[in-house]
Amino acid sequence: MERDEISLLEDELLQLLVKSSLVVPSESPTLIFPVWTRKSYNPDSFKAQLKSIWKRKKKMDIQVAGQNLFMISFDTEDDLEIIMEGRLWLFHRQLIIFERLVDPIERSKIRLVLLPF
Repeated sequence: MERDEISLLEDELLQLLVKSSLVVPSESPTLIFPVWTRKSYNPDSFKAQLKSIWKRKKKMDIQVAGQNLFMISFDTEDDLEIIMEGRLWLFHRQLIIFERLVDPIERSKIRLVLLPF
């Protein structure tokens, strides 16, 4: 019987890390957020959509921090504040809940369940 080989992309490997690992903010102003959706989606497409919608003039780096968990670091504090002030943000009709990430935190202790309206 022949065996099939499986290979994972770098982003997929990041999602396989142990749940208790630390999420460490960038040196730049950083937000962390989950995407609350049961539907599958392409993380690269999601990143491109956010960059297109927000149209920040300065650099904005979006990284995968876990399954359906992302971090965004901004070049300036002003850009972070504009995103926070522009809430409510949606993706596939699901709320995106942002929280400022200042200190490293264990992934299992992240509780992003409230959003001010």
